[in-house]
Amino acid sequence: MPLKNKYILILLFFSISSGLFAQGDGPRAHLFAPKGVWALNVKYLHLDQNLLPGDNILVKNADIKIQLFPTTFVHTFGIGKKFARVFFMLNPGSLNANIATPIKEINEGLTASGFSDGYVALEYGLIGAPALNALEFSKHQPQFSLNALFKYWYSGTYNSEKLLNLGTNRSAFEFGATMAIPFHKNISENATWLEIIPSVQFYTKNNDPARSNSANVVEQDPLLIIENHLTHNFTKKLWAGIDLRYQYGGTTKADGISDDNLNNILGGGVNLGYQISAPLSIFAGYDKILAGDNNAKSNMLRVSVVFAYINLKKLKQTL
Repeated sequence: MPLKNKYILILLFFSISSGLFAQGDGPRAHLFAPKGVWALNVKYLHLDQNLLPGDNILVKNADIKIQLFPTTFVHTFGIGKKFARVFFMLNPGSLNANIATPIKEINEGLTASGFSDGYVALEYGLIGAPALNALEFSKHQPQFSLNALFKYWYSGTYNSEKLLNLGTNRSAFEFGATMAIPFHKNISENATWLEIIPSVQFYTKNNDPARSNSANVVEQDPLLIIENHLTHNFTKKLWAGIDLRYQYGGTTKADGISDDNLNNILGGGVNLGYQISAPLSIFAGYDKILAGDNNAKSNMLRVSVVFAYINLKKLKQTL
């Protein structure tokens, strides 16, 4: 196969797989890829829910409409003989909300703009994920892969004088694993993948709670997240998939007193993606909460555009 065609095939596999978004990593975000790829993923999210933008703090009596534009930079490389991938995500957006409180004059027309929480992350191959260049990758048959995943979440825009913020004024440390299971036996076949991503988030304290809370310190219990995606290529360019995501924990405590806002939530959705050209792909999806305690609700529409690039000239020079 000519090098140019191999390059197209490589980016076909990779560029549709960079679907990171704030409400979970999304479909094909952790599929195996060659080293030396740079990618930019720009997304639009529209959310109507009673969770704050990070999707880990439940506000039971709220109706929050959120517009976010998560933008993620991705680079793949090798650490020794193992595959590795780094991410950096910044998350501009805005929200408006109504919160039912006894004081009517403070519960309507709440707005915020700026940045929601973002992250930096490292993914490292443990099983079935060698560090391969583009040509080696183009010959690599699909197989099970297991990677370690670490994310550091930093706070977005926050003002304690406001009732509601896009940022959380605390950090989070997320530890997880990413598993990808192929149901196709050959790289030439239309791909079918099952991704399973379990993780746990741990939070630092918010020592300057927003004006909606009279406490001196707000803490949050760890949150367990199990994310699943099943996707199938109908052609080499067109794919569709279904999501299933469960999270448990994350109760907040104001000066040690529980806010009774446990996350016990099962969500799901559908996605449709298309490879526009070798370096450019797009997918759209709809997700919602299917079942949850504390009247949890969320409807999310997302559109993701991904551009991926690999230095083909540099690769040729090594041949």
